[in-house]
Amino acid sequence: MKRFILGIIIAGSLLVGSGQAAFATQTDNFTITKFDAEYSLGRDGENRSTLAATWRITANFPPNQNHGIAPIFVKNYDGHSTSFSLKSVTDERGASLKHSWNGNELRIGDKDTYVRGEKTYVIKFTQRDVTKHYKDTGRDEFYWDVIGNEWRVPMENVRVSMKIDRSLQAVQRGELFCYVGRYGSTKRCNVSGDKGETVTNVSRLNRREGVTMAVGFNSGTFAGYQESLIERLIKIWAMVQIPASILAVILMIWCGWRYRRLFGRKNELKPIPPEYLPPNQASVLASAYILKKYDALMVKGSAKVAQMLDLAVRHYIKLYEVKKASFLRSAQYEIEIVKDLKELRPEECEIVRDMFGSSMPSPGQRLNLRKLQNSMSYAARTCDDDRDLKNLVCQGYALGQDFQRDDDRNLKNLVCGKYGLCEQKSVNKRIVQKWAMGVGAIGVLLLSPLLLAVAAILFSLSFGWSLTDEGLALRRYLAGLKMYIGVAEAERLQMLQSPEGAEKVKVDAADEKQLVKLYERVLPYAVLFGQEKEWSAQLGKYYEQVGEQPDWYSGQGAFNAAAFAAGMNSLSSVASSASDYSSTSGGSTGGGFVGGGGGGGGGGGW
Repeated sequence: MKRFILGIIIAGSLLVGSGQAAFATQTDNFTITKFDAEYSLGRDGENRSTLAATWRITANFPPNQNHGIAPIFVKNYDGHSTSFSLKSVTDERGASLKHSWNGNELRIGDKDTYVRGEKTYVIKFTQRDVTKHYKDTGRDEFYWDVIGNEWRVPMENVRVSMKIDRSLQAVQRGELFCYVGRYGSTKRCNVSGDKGETVTNVSRLNRREGVTMAVGFNSGTFAGYQESLIERLIKIWAMVQIPASILAVILMIWCGWRYRRLFGRKNELKPIPPEYLPPNQASVLASAYILKKYDALMVKGSAKVAQMLDLAVRHYIKLYEVKKASFLRSAQYEIEIVKDLKELRPEECEIVRDMFGSSMPSPGQRLNLRKLQNSMSYAARTCDDDRDLKNLVCQGYALGQDFQRDDDRNLKNLVCGKYGLCEQKSVNKRIVQKWAMGVGAIGVLLLSPLLLAVAAILFSLSFGWSLTDEGLALRRYLAGLKMYIGVAEAERLQMLQSPEGAEKVKVDAADEKQLVKLYERVLPYAVLFGQEKEWSAQLGKYYEQVGEQPDWYSGQGAFNAAAFAAGMNSLSSVASSASDYSSTSGGSTGGGFVGGGGGGGGGGGW
């Protein structure tokens, strides 16, 4: 009965998620044939920056599909409001058009009427406090995503005009820089005109491509953002509530941990039999996700390093050591694609695409990993990897290749149903939930974090979380593999020679070449468990005894998994810093990129 209820919940989530994705795909199936954006940058009597914008958008709609367009506006910048004000929404003749807000999405059109053919929309709006002082350039900058890279439809004949008030031209520092492409792109776009007005023309923007402009001014040109009285009162209230909120979070986490410990089927994990081979049902990245999220085992190694080693051991790629490690630097490596990657799992393909770029590399292509260490484009591609690891794991099970990030909640439910967690009803579940909703409602009315925390704790206690049989089997298998890697060599050989071991792995423990192949297959998981040093030393001993090196590696010495992990882990710091680019670096000196400024947004149809 419990699994039946869970199945209904998962099926419902899948239908809702797929329905939303299908709707979004259908309504975004049109083209913006012309996008003319005019911006005017100035400052008011308080020396605060002002921005007036006019968008003229011409779209070509198919019949019986769309009610109109739905641009999304970003109304905050650098942690504060920009006082966004919508002035008018008209057609090309100046006639007002019906429109409504759905959050930050402006829906233009009538829900009872479809549009078809070419339609032109003229949108005028103003913003304030759109500049920022950047320490790295020493300038006040207007660094703005004039066309956001979250548009879900392609654009043709894009023109962006930037007018700068005459009072600002005398304090302008250098030329205006323009960047075009997907998020993180440093490709420059052509700019014509002078300081007073510059124009950028782009023949076509594909989906998720945008335009960013940056121009610098003398430091102190613009006054900083000034908080209103209401904002100051809210900040004071928030500061008072911070200690209470921290306590509330701690209590909630503790209660959830205690409850999961009681109902997490921990007792069913033991006894754990040793395992000698990697799991067939899950990739290295999937295994890392299961361990990291739902297991008490500590994953000290790098999941990405382990996954790359796994691809090498499976002869999809080959590793080349091009420079040996020294006292001052780690070893440098190149990777070569040696086998068609189409048969890999989606999450395995993603990690290779991140390194080589957007397209899947073909056999024979090589890449020097050191080039990625200072690559802004690589950082941009991997900045969402931690968040998307869950999505990538789920991708093969749920939504296929065209999944939407908005479906994270549904994806999580689907993964939990397969590997992780299933809902377990309790006798007092409904009673506790009613109490939780009552306490939560009072907490909202009184703006009390403590009451909200109590409500959350009560609500969490109304659920019992338990591993599914398949999830328990995977966790047990990984625990057995970790145990096998960690035992002494004599014990490991004894396990292989036992009747149970012989049934699982038909290998002659006295044959060192067979042991090499067996240990190679386990090497990625040794890295995942943080046991790469011990396992690499053990594997190196057998390489020396058999007088050969792995055929998936070429170097100046014996392969060392620990050294490779150290070299690869340097790439993680590059990816982790990607989220800081927009807040720490300016773009008015030519070092900017698409999506690095304020403004932005996107949209599509509805």
